[in-house]
Amino acid sequence: MLKKLVKFLENNHPDSNVNDYLDAKYLQLTPPQLKQIADALSSGELQIKPASSCSADRFVFHFGNTIILVQKDTTDSSAVYQAELSWETDFLAIHSTRSKGKGFYFIAFEFDDDYQVTLKETDKLLEDQVRNEEQNQALIDKAMPVLKGFMSAISE
Repeated sequence: MLKKLVKFLENNHPDSNVNDYLDAKYLQLTPPQLKQIADALSSGELQIKPASSCSADRFVFHFGNTIILVQKDTTDSSAVYQAELSWETDFLAIHSTRSKGKGFYFIAFEFDDDYQVTLKETDKLLEDQVRNEEQNQALIDKAMPVLKGFMSAISE
């Protein structure tokens, strides 16, 4: 799926952050691995750690139809990480052949040490794409427990 995402970015957003995806460590979790993290969290075997305790500077986290590019924040902001969720979906994607096919919906966000999320603006929009803040927040809210569990699992 990462190859499709990179191709989509190259075709639809050629001036975007494609190299951030290519330079990041790629981690894909299978459904059994996701269940293992969820079970460890619910049993108390895995404790949530602050985001700042995660030693990864940049990684691409892939599960299901979702890819999240996560990068340590290097600004003076209260955010610890900047992130971009890419969700594969069906809609008219602009390809060189201009065919209907799979595309990606992007949500930019940042989160602090307690994984509190702030949505950010994104320039990765396609023509006639409808954006809904509440739906974007709901998608992030579904993804964050998985990301939080994963980051805690790899933290020192």
